[in-house]
Amino acid sequence: MKITVLAENSVCEANPLNLKSENGLSLYIEFDGRNLIFNTGQSDLFIQNARKMGIDLSQADYLIISHGHFDHGGGLKHFLKINKKGKVFLHINAAHKFYTKIFGSIPYYVGLDQMILAQSSRIYFIEEDTQINDKIILLEGFSEVFPQPETNKALFEKSKDRFVADKFNHELVMLLIENEEIVLFSGCSHSGIINIIEEVKLFSKAMRIKATIGGWMGNKIQKINTGDVIEL
Repeated sequence: MKITVLAENSVCEANPLNLKSENGLSLYIEFDGRNLIFNTGQSDLFIQNARKMGIDLSQADYLIISHGHFDHGGGLKHFLKINKKGKVFLHINAAHKFYTKIFGSIPYYVGLDQMILAQSSRIYFIEEDTQINDKIILLEGFSEVFPQPETNKALFEKSKDRFVADKFNHELVMLLIENEEIVLFSGCSHSGIINIIEEVKLFSKAMRIKATIGGWMGNKIQKINTGDVIEL
């Protein structure tokens, strides 16, 4: 398994290709004869960086969007323009309208492009745990056994002209299974990375979690940067 960081908040120290960074996350994963993209970041930057690194995203088989925020799925329209075959997976609730509040009172839209979500026939909206194939699994629905990150308090969903606290029932994670071990991919882990890991352990039981890669709101463990390449 080879994982290339296409976009993240920072750039790796050795950057001869002049890669750029932005707030968000996008990973390119070569696994079991398949090419996957996990999140797009907020723009077409993931495509620009991929080209500089010699990666052809037009051949990607799957795009997984972890939740309904633009800094993880804002590049969807750009992906659909350059890639004519890849299937897109996201949670059905990720199509809802999400906001933050500037200065605590001014609503600012942070959700996905509603028009793109309504028009594309290649988007698969999942409502339950979904097995793409025997080695690629999407999990959703994470019990709040441990508190969610404090930063979630600044995020809202608009429902019937009212702003309500975002419960993050639009978040999913991806499991890649290799040699009876799991590599877990999470976007922002708004549900809480410990809650997510506990859910994965319940799902897998006999399999060990080999690695956890992605974004963890409120947690800093080992940093990944744009341009990093990880081989597992």
